[in-house]
Amino acid sequence: MGSGRDKRKKAKGTVPGQGANKTASKTEKNEAKQQRRLERKAKGGEDDIDALLAQFKLSDEAAVAIQIDENCPPPSPRVYSSFQPLNEKEIIMFGGEWYDGERDKMHVYADIYIVNPEKLIWKKVTSSGGPLPRTAHQAVVTRAYMYIFGGEFTSLNQTKFKHYGDLWRLDLSTWKWEQLPSKGGPSPRSGHRMVLHKGKLILFGGFFDSGKETRYYNDLWSFDLEELKWKSLGPTPGQAAPPPRGGCQLALHPESNTVFMVGGFSIRKNENSDIQSTGGKFKKKGGMSDSDDEDGGKGIIHDDVWALDLKNYTWEKVKKAGMAPTPRTSFGLVTHKTRAVFFGGVHDREGGGDRLYSELFNEAYQFNMVSRRWFPLAMRPPKKTGANNDGSLNELALATEPSEMEAAQQKELPPGVSPEMHAELMKLVSNKNSPLVQAATRIQAAYRGHMVRSAMKAYKLGGQISELLYSPASFGIDLSAKDMIKPRARSAPMLAVLRHTLWMWGGMVEIGHTDVVLDDLWSVDLNKLDGWKVVKENTAGEDAFKEWSEEEEEGWETE
Repeated sequence: MGSGRDKRKKAKGTVPGQGANKTASKTEKNEAKQQRRLERKAKGGEDDIDALLAQFKLSDEAAVAIQIDENCPPPSPRVYSSFQPLNEKEIIMFGGEWYDGERDKMHVYADIYIVNPEKLIWKKVTSSGGPLPRTAHQAVVTRAYMYIFGGEFTSLNQTKFKHYGDLWRLDLSTWKWEQLPSKGGPSPRSGHRMVLHKGKLILFGGFFDSGKETRYYNDLWSFDLEELKWKSLGPTPGQAAPPPRGGCQLALHPESNTVFMVGGFSIRKNENSDIQSTGGKFKKKGGMSDSDDEDGGKGIIHDDVWALDLKNYTWEKVKKAGMAPTPRTSFGLVTHKTRAVFFGGVHDREGGGDRLYSELFNEAYQFNMVSRRWFPLAMRPPKKTGANNDGSLNELALATEPSEMEAAQQKELPPGVSPEMHAELMKLVSNKNSPLVQAATRIQAAYRGHMVRSAMKAYKLGGQISELLYSPASFGIDLSAKDMIKPRARSAPMLAVLRHTLWMWGGMVEIGHTDVVLDDLWSVDLNKLDGWKVVKENTAGEDAFKEWSEEEEEGWETE
């Protein structure tokens, strides 16, 4: 049978070079077939995920292998990009998304930008053969490589979603991409978080949207950068662990071999109901209230903190202590020395007539990873001198160091409030027409029952002043630096620390019922804390801001 044919082949012998020619011909035919398949796929519509990705592949294959554009224009506005320190002077950014509110279209990117924020010089790196366009992925940078895992792609009309479970690395010396093994690793997801610790990637959480249902994760993984292997780290049944979530933040404290996990968002499934997809973007930014949503689940904004011991990979819930931020999602968080620096975020609340409105924040906080306490990250404006000193609250800078905080608490005063500030506040509160009393009245209307009682108990003060101190910055009241400029309140700010400077680029705000993506750049010295500095003014959506501002003024005049 078959053996006879094999014998005849051997007897006939082989022609030199014939095998190589056949292999080359076969490879060429396969490549042509694959190209035709891609071209057929690329003919789909705006909601055809495969077509959109096929179009990107065709464009990527036709592009120059590696191209570096020095001193290029800044990238278009975007959010949910990775934004990581590349060296002491530069930040590298990959991917992200931009929502075109005028056309109601979502654009997802796969480009690489590098910025020197001090000089405001941008560089674009084009490297073909890399990851497909994605947003809400995670990136980690070492001296030699940038690693990218997961993320999601959204169709232009935001009706279909694709989650990735691939791992890539970018060689920072050659700018070449390489896809790494993903066998035995985490399932496809976005909204997860990842940090680097002793030659390993540590990955936690995230969510997956199949288009029919959404799943949230609380699994823990490590990837060995030498062995190039994934390892599951739990949690095991019965082991204490954070509830499943996406959109949390991780802060590494290497001296204690601890990772702190902060916040996040999830949907708790109601009995006898299936949670249908509402789109990755909707959940990433926490765009649901705490009440039952239209899909039969309950949106949960997590405001807890957990500590992960990196020696034995066990979780411990951290008791809330100090002056913690109010619940919110889509906040930014980075580490500096022994603290995690926290900025911005959004909390969607119920309005009248089953409407939701987004409350955006521009507060800054710090979580001390040694004492495990929260403190405001307050700016310290220069003191006024001479006869022109009017004794304003500008001089009453909030304390931010833990030792000062603890001393204030021992005197039965709120964290960061000196006796002088307390006396000044009491004078202002006695004046019914003061802006502080008006703000306190608004706080009383927004916070009822348990929250107000908790604030009064925590700060050991009663009446309006207690409620004012509960969340002053939520209402634009900054007692330490009321005249200093600060960034506009926003969700999804991109943060990075170079040496001792915090850099913040972009973010997202809601104007009416439209999301506007910002492109401004801000900095603050984390050692001096002498105020925010605007490096680049926002240019995105300014017409919408102007129109909204005029409508607000008209609304106040008619009330």
